[in-house]
Amino acid sequence: MNETTNGLGTRVDETNGDRTTRIGREVARRVGPRRWDMWFDRSTAFVVEEGRLKVEAESRFVADWIERHFREAIQLAARAELGEHAEVQLDVRSRPGTEQPAVDSATPPPPPDRTKAPGRRSRASTRGRRDPGPSLDAFEIGDSNRLAYDAACRLGDDLEGSTSVLFVHGDCGIGKTHLLRGICEQRKRRDRRAKVRYLTGEQFTNEYIQAVRNSDLEAFRKTVRRLDLLAIDDVHFLSNKNATQSEFLHTVDAIVMSGGAVAVVSDDHPRTINRFSGPLVSRFLSGMVVQVERPDRALRVRLARRLAKDRGIRLGDAATETLASRCVGSVRELIGGLARIDALARLDAGVGDQSEIGSITIQRALGDESTSTGGKPIRLSRIIEVVCEEVGVDRDELLSSGRHRRVVLARGLCAYLARELTNACFPEIAAALGRTTHSTVHTADRRIRRQLEADESVPGPAEQPVRLRDLVDEVRQALRRA
Repeated sequence: MNETTNGLGTRVDETNGDRTTRIGREVARRVGPRRWDMWFDRSTAFVVEEGRLKVEAESRFVADWIERHFREAIQLAARAELGEHAEVQLDVRSRPGTEQPAVDSATPPPPPDRTKAPGRRSRASTRGRRDPGPSLDAFEIGDSNRLAYDAACRLGDDLEGSTSVLFVHGDCGIGKTHLLRGICEQRKRRDRRAKVRYLTGEQFTNEYIQAVRNSDLEAFRKTVRRLDLLAIDDVHFLSNKNATQSEFLHTVDAIVMSGGAVAVVSDDHPRTINRFSGPLVSRFLSGMVVQVERPDRALRVRLARRLAKDRGIRLGDAATETLASRCVGSVRELIGGLARIDALARLDAGVGDQSEIGSITIQRALGDESTSTGGKPIRLSRIIEVVCEEVGVDRDELLSSGRHRRVVLARGLCAYLARELTNACFPEIAAALGRTTHSTVHTADRRIRRQLEADESVPGPAEQPVRLRDLVDEVRQALRRA
């Protein structure tokens, strides 16, 4: 029997391809995209024979799970296509080595008219598309993520000398999952026979617990320990789960010993994850641990331009700079900001209007949201405290009559940010800074604004010059973390 893949990535027999494709789409609709990707996509074969549907799973564990949880959905889909008396038979595929485990458990099944091969994404983005895909080709590189990106590429290409265990950590929304999914996509693109699986820490835990409860641990181990690449997202979910951590540790060892690789991502460094076992931490540290940091201003500007282009939004240079300065926390923040900007621009513009969006629209769309602290009011005393920390001056120096350039800079930043982030008037700001007249604060505020417009540099740590825009962004981010 000849087999191929349908538009959903599931293998079907060529003779009854249309029928199995329709059945697969109906099953995907009934079980939902996440469950479809985890239990069916590119790992389970649908075969129609004489009015009967055979569902062939990659292991007994998967077959039993489908039987218990999705039998009704499959039965209804089969009857809708094959008739009321259609039978469904679940079994384990008898040809080992041909399975192609799911790469991504987060991407929903593609629409019916999609013609791309499963697991392949175009480098060029489609206008208006929300998700450009997990490809490493689409990953924007900067100083904050260059090392992680290089390690991901080497692991995805399975190059000689690449690490067997890669641990990527960093704050939320800065590209860790994109890198992890990109590794999986690149490995499958390089070798379509490679056994690759992407799971979240929660999914790994749930599958392990279910296998223990059903006395099917051996089948679970055969499924995960024979992979060429295991990718685990949010591995910190295993925290405080001793049995799962032990199982995962043995899984990592088994995969590495057989020549495979494991890539995981987490919000925290392995040493700082609460209640991680010593042996598991040691195993992670024996591989490559790399941090993805918050994108710097230059990277945020490039991201803003590319994301705007992907959405078909025309941003002027000044508007792009404004967006990058207001959304300083993560890539997700930039995406959210662009969504609001796009919505406001569509309300303001006429039908078919493709005019360029300026800074005024950016300011209106974002308002104070990107520079607030989650709706909590920002106190003048907090601004003074954070500015002193970032600039490196003492509070007593700031409130004194000293004229050192770092002190003058700190006073100017306090005045500028107080006007931007609070409702305080100049006399109130002057009193908080120990000034007797508010004219000095007004002058300091105007000086900072002129320097920002001119994109000037100011003394940074160890007297190294830094862009004033970057320093203002750092202070805003620190205030948001408060």
